[in-house]
Amino acid sequence: MAEQRRRELAASARLAVETERWFFLDCLLAVIGFVGWVAGTAATAALGAREAGLTLALGTASTQTLALLAGGVVAWIVLPALAATLRLRSRVTNVSGNVESHYRFDAPGTLLWPSGVVLTLSLAAAIASPIAWPAYAVAFGAGAHLLARTAAFSYRVFSFSRPGLVHAASFLTFSVYATAGVVQLGAVAGAGAMVRDAMAILGVPTALFGVVDLGPVSVPALLTVGAVTPAVLVGAYLVCQSLAAAYVRWSEPTVDRGSLRAGQRNPFSQVAASAAGGRATATSQTRSSTTDSGEARSVPVHIQTTRVYDPDNEVADPAGIDTAHGGPVGQRCRTCNATFSPETEVRFCPNCGQRLDDG
Repeated sequence: MAEQRRRELAASARLAVETERWFFLDCLLAVIGFVGWVAGTAATAALGAREAGLTLALGTASTQTLALLAGGVVAWIVLPALAATLRLRSRVTNVSGNVESHYRFDAPGTLLWPSGVVLTLSLAAAIASPIAWPAYAVAFGAGAHLLARTAAFSYRVFSFSRPGLVHAASFLTFSVYATAGVVQLGAVAGAGAMVRDAMAILGVPTALFGVVDLGPVSVPALLTVGAVTPAVLVGAYLVCQSLAAAYVRWSEPTVDRGSLRAGQRNPFSQVAASAAGGRATATSQTRSSTTDSGEARSVPVHIQTTRVYDPDNEVADPAGIDTAHGGPVGQRCRTCNATFSPETEVRFCPNCGQRLDDG
């Protein structure tokens, strides 16, 4: 068990380097796109107001001022946060809406440690370093990666599997990121006073634009809030998930495999009904399987294989699994590569529990 856990911890780290290269590219494109979007829409609004003889100055909470602020919030905060949330969701799920196969670890908690460690170290560096902005940039990226891994975790776990909550946390986090970005761009463009006035009209505490003392050091309040937001939201979800998991382990409910999503773990012994009325129950894990050509292949560490039990010895393969691959093949499991005879009607692979008509 300890050796398997070490392998999964190492695989979780390799996943970030070998498979999740899309994340770094998406972060770069998100920063460039956000800066261009804010600058472009601001310039367009200023040009349009000048042509129409209007002013964009923010005074009291008039109808015009509130309309301008509402447009700014939607365009610069809500839409970028929504786009980032949808992009993150599409990256961790397949076309069927289930978690991608490379996130299907037997111990889903191992998914979270790489980004959690990077986020912790970057926050410590931001507090201790005299030049804090590189550490904050890394912390923002690590927070987004933590949300991506937590989304995959929420799809994978059995207890309190609520991906919608994680996506809502992602939207809230990206909204804070966008707010911090607007404030920073306003300061660079010399419009810091206008941004502070807008935030004051919207009721945002002005203390967020200053610094906060953490013992002997002072840190920028808004950037610090943005960096710790994903950690707080993910931590709250993990607490709820851990409590629900403890209750499930205590109650040991009966699990209908058909009610689980493809890729969602079943923490209890899997039982699959066979075509001949027998049962296939989960046994010890194996690390090898056979391909259609008869060659040995390694099975992912998180796959549990299944042994078919036939008490009457009437059929050699009541579940319809074709291990010899000598006859016609009706369906094949893309996860463990087991094949099934055409006359066998099965929805879920008794080997690993994968839904056969789904990704």
